Amino acid sequence: MKKQKVQLTQEERIKAYFKATGSKKVAAWAKLTKEDRKLYKKMQKQHEKELVGKKLDFNSRKNSYEVRDWSLWYGKQRGLRHITVDIEKNKVTSLIGPNGAGKTVFLRCLNRMNSVMFSNVKTLGNIYFFNGTNLYSPNIPQVEITTRVGTIQQKPTPFPMSIYDNVAYGPRLHGITDKKVLDKIVHDALDDAALWSEVKDKLADYGTSLSGGQQQRLCIARAIALKPEVLLMDQPTSALDPIAANKIENLILTLKRKYTIVLVTHSLSQAQRVSDNTFFFYKGRIVEAGPTRKIFTDPQQKKTKDYILGR
Repeated sequence: MKKQKVQLTQEERIKAYFKATGSKKVAAWAKLTKEDRKLYKKMQKQHEKELVGKKLDFNSRKNSYEVRDWSLWYGKQRGLRHITVDIEKNKVTSLIGPNGAGKTVFLRCLNRMNSVMFSNVKTLGNIYFFNGTNLYSPNIPQVEITTRVGTIQQKPTPFPMSIYDNVAYGPRLHGITDKKVLDKIVHDALDDAALWSEVKDKLADYGTSLSGGQQQRLCIARAIALKPEVLLMDQPTSALDPIAANKIENLILTLKRKYTIVLVTHSLSQAQRVSDNTFFFYKGRIVEAGPTRKIFTDPQQKKTKDYILGR
């Protein structure tokens, strides 16, 4: 008795062509009908559209960002030159270097804020993040970036509203209005920012009534209320006294369990205390990048050594 030939569906025929390699690809194409080939071309265009700007070999297990040959100009002035570097997930990366070296400019590249703040910015190269998506793809709205990447400024910037409303501000903007849900978000964010025990009985007080160090931790709580994946910190302790700065440093070491942290600092001792990796910037370039311990104990570049030794 002859075996009946199994008839493949249109979807199965197209899938077989997708999976085929070498000489089998030709045979699989021959089996496609005219309608199959039309549908295949439509599917292929959609597939290519989805892959636009993606880095297919992005190491999502290890990295939050992969920066490739990145340069930036403000008008005719060049701010960054040919930067290629990876920013590791759940690690603290310190950006060090003299004033005007490009540290803050680079930090703002990681949340696209240069383009928001200035009209004459031009860039070249690529910054990929999370699943390999190009950060500068026009398909990604800025609001998605600011949700997934929290930012802490040099000086504390609490909003002129209550402590509770400061933390609930972002979730409310995203449509969360349920009081129980907001209460939990505010509690968890303040707790993660090591502030809950200090303010739990005065949540209705203005955020600006807190001390400088508490205000900065409130700003951190506000940023993490939206559950971002990355925290960008631009000299977060420079305006604080040593005790308040120490609390922020301890908080950074705790937060890296949940977040990738990129920290601009002028304090070399702070970089050594809190960071896993360090990038040394000089005149818009990364002169040297690597594990913090190695950068500070065995720098490979003379410029790095001179900077660390204060020359």
